[in-house]
Amino acid sequence: MKALIALLLLVCLQCFAVSTVTTTGKQKPDDASHDYFTGLLRLALINTADQYGYAVLHTVPYPGQERMLKLLSLGAFYDVVWAGNSHVRESDLHKVAFPLFRGGLGWRGMIIRQNDKSKFSSITSVNDLKQLIACQGLHWPDADILEHSGLPVARVGHFDAMVQMIALKRCDYLPLSIFEGQAELKLLQKSFPDLMFYQDLIIQYPLSMHFFVKASNQSLAQRLTLGLERLFDSGEYEEYMKQHPLTRHAFPLVKFKNATLIKLENPESNLFDFNKYALKWPGDNEL
Repeated sequence: MKALIALLLLVCLQCFAVSTVTTTGKQKPDDASHDYFTGLLRLALINTADQYGYAVLHTVPYPGQERMLKLLSLGAFYDVVWAGNSHVRESDLHKVAFPLFRGGLGWRGMIIRQNDKSKFSSITSVNDLKQLIACQGLHWPDADILEHSGLPVARVGHFDAMVQMIALKRCDYLPLSIFEGQAELKLLQKSFPDLMFYQDLIIQYPLSMHFFVKASNQSLAQRLTLGLERLFDSGEYEEYMKQHPLTRHAFPLVKFKNATLIKLENPESNLFDFNKYALKWPGDNEL
């Protein structure tokens, strides 16, 4: 009898076993995007509990993007993080194929000084942009893309410092995704009342955001893929984007129909196949 009870207890413990999935903490105290991505992680884990068991999400401090990705590749501290795609990241890590902004990461509005609005309204070409200086993250793939097109770029280590450099006229614009820019600036608007997120000019290039796991962690990659696909198929993913404070400002996308569009080449564009998940740019043209 005791052996039977012990066996039943062991089975019950396994039924209620909860695994822990570790990801990065916020990049800064006011991090508008962190809740978006951790929310997707939680939903993907919840939607796959029937097949993989229950899991809880745990965060550890953010050490900077490149160090975070290096630690992930070593299997230290992190199980999953999110980042823009690149050849280096695909070679060092395992990419979860689902694009987290559904292919729209490369649709870029820009933080500018309000006094420069008329200047940006007259821009129609890459050559016009070459007269200005863009602020970009030190290790962001976007910086490489802008420089590939001959655009001057000031690479900066921290987001708040980029915004401050716009205010101090050390650079002229900070390109951010239309799904992030409005919410990110809103958090800093009191400190930078003279800045705005300008969306009448859109820089567009192929780029996508993905979850990455350690190269050998196939099980977690498969779980997240399944969870995200289930969210997409049920329509929950679309609703999440339309309702989340980070991304809701961009909808409906038809609002960008009359924006000036400048397309740039991404030298790593062969990485980006957004397939059935892709959002459509107004006019039904895929990225």
